[in-house]
Amino acid sequence: MMTPAAVAEPRGGVLLTERQLASLQSAAAIHLTFNLTLACPLKCAHCIVEAGPGLRHTTMPVDVARHYASQMPDLYEHGIRLVSFTGGEPLLAREQLEILSTAASAAGMTCGVVTAAHWAVSEQVATRVLDGLPGIQIWDISIDAYHEPYVGIERVRTAYHAAKAHGREAVLRFAHHEPMTERDRELKAFMLSFAEESEISAQKIRSVGRASDLPILNATDDSTFAKPCLTKGLVIRYDGSMAPCCISLVEERRHPFQFGDARSRPLTEIHADYMAHPLLQMLRVLGFGPVMQWLEESGVSRESLGPMPEDVCDFCPKIVTNPQWAEYLAQRAASPENRLKVGILARNFLNEPGMLQRAVQEFRGQADQIEGFELAARLAEQSLAPTGKDQGCEDRCS
Repeated sequence: MMTPAAVAEPRGGVLLTERQLASLQSAAAIHLTFNLTLACPLKCAHCIVEAGPGLRHTTMPVDVARHYASQMPDLYEHGIRLVSFTGGEPLLAREQLEILSTAASAAGMTCGVVTAAHWAVSEQVATRVLDGLPGIQIWDISIDAYHEPYVGIERVRTAYHAAKAHGREAVLRFAHHEPMTERDRELKAFMLSFAEESEISAQKIRSVGRASDLPILNATDDSTFAKPCLTKGLVIRYDGSMAPCCISLVEERRHPFQFGDARSRPLTEIHADYMAHPLLQMLRVLGFGPVMQWLEESGVSRESLGPMPEDVCDFCPKIVTNPQWAEYLAQRAASPENRLKVGILARNFLNEPGMLQRAVQEFRGQADQIEGFELAARLAEQSLAPTGKDQGCEDRCS
């Protein structure tokens, strides 16, 4: 049987334990993101979604926001515990943001927003903004060298202090070059002059969107294949379409992870499909090793892929946006044997039994034709046991 991805270094060269890695892999099960608009008062050269002032037409309609808001109690019962709001600049969709965050907070979920803090022109104005959005507990405030022509860094400090004064969590989302430039280091020193190191969430500037011509760090070995997809979860876009992550595929439409129109399907149903998508869940649990093996078996050479990126978020689009490769991989991942194996691993190592339970139910009529079905059915049944303890703990921890 396949085994889960080994301990990896998915971010910034930080070595993770298996438990830490599993925690990152599990984020998608409890987190949902709404991209409210591509409109933004900034037009930064590194923007992965190419947001800008002329894109107000992309803003989610208010009636659609109300439709999603009505589903927040169901999402909580489904297991969603964290809801994020992004853009563009989500505070340009203020009414929609208030509707959704109020409903999600009332349902018991924690809400966070990612903002460039263009609105923090003074302490008084920042206070009014915070007062108007009581459902937002986590304020991710973006800062980087590309924001500076549009938003002075003092506004970042003002927004940070306003959030802290209101008892909210403030996170400085710092995008930097890799390796860091002199200005990157100066910005980090500025943040540390008023914030704790633990409040800085650093992420490298990616070669996506307007920054697509930036160089990508290439791997020196095959370690990329051992690193799993660490998606933070499903993204519901302003137009009802969806993305499987908030990084390299956030505005990409050419990929096999399609779940219909969120405006006409229940969000809980969509999320359940997302968490049982064979290829996506295989990448979350096992990483890209099996994908590369399958491509080589189909006749695709490594040389045809070009240089191997060090980061899986740079590698992923090279694979899943190729129509022929994506269709082949999706079909192969959807085989009964593969779905059961990945389902078992998701259940045992990430405490996510949903995919396994769905596969067992679907393939019960073919039980005698599928190797390992009896084990899969037994584990799925154990996961349904009405106890306060995960029945798979012994299997997972032994």
